[in-house]
Amino acid sequence: MSFGAMALPKRSAENQMSMKRIVICDDHQIIREAVGNRLGRLEGLELVGEAADGNELLEIAPGLEPDLILIDLEMPGRSGISTIRKLRETMSEVPVVVLSAHGEPDVVDLAIDSGATGFLLKSATTEEVAAALGSAIGGKPYLGKGVEAGGKQTQELERLSKLTPRELQILGLLADGMRARGIAEELNVQPATVYTHVRNTVQKLGVDTQTQAVALALRYSFLHDA
Repeated sequence: MSFGAMALPKRSAENQMSMKRIVICDDHQIIREAVGNRLGRLEGLELVGEAADGNELLEIAPGLEPDLILIDLEMPGRSGISTIRKLRETMSEVPVVVLSAHGEPDVVDLAIDSGATGFLLKSATTEEVAAALGSAIGGKPYLGKGVEAGGKQTQELERLSKLTPRELQILGLLADGMRARGIAEELNVQPATVYTHVRNTVQKLGVDTQTQAVALALRYSFLHDA
């Protein structure tokens, strides 16, 4: 049977040997349980691990040796995008499929550019999930129904991704309400250094003020990973 075919919960020993191992990362337990129930009804797929955030996923995934990882994008702590990028460095051979509540073109573009093989909405049917996983495991990209690439906000996301860790750190401190001199004391650098980082950040993002730079970074949750 194909990935899209339904099967009885009990599987033969032969099928157990050919199981494709799936790990899911989502901060909502109800989503993890729902996906696990769907996978349990599909022959050839087995849920072998769950993580509630990106950091937990990065910790458990190597030991689970998954054939595919399902991941949400909006999670506390390390974002899905940041986690996907790290997975491309540490587990590049394992395909990653995004399972998200949002399928706006710019979000899809960023996920694919970061290394995701597929993108599904959380409203996807069991058949869609099966088709996406089968396609990704076979090395082919998959975009589910209602998902489109090519968003107008892609440029903003690309600019944000080019900020250095120090620039993101300073943006985060600005977002917390700190001023340049306070940031300089916090980081043990000269105020002029902070001003230079802020000026470079504003230029990289194509905005006019540091307030706009902070707002842009917050909009895409980039400061969570700083």
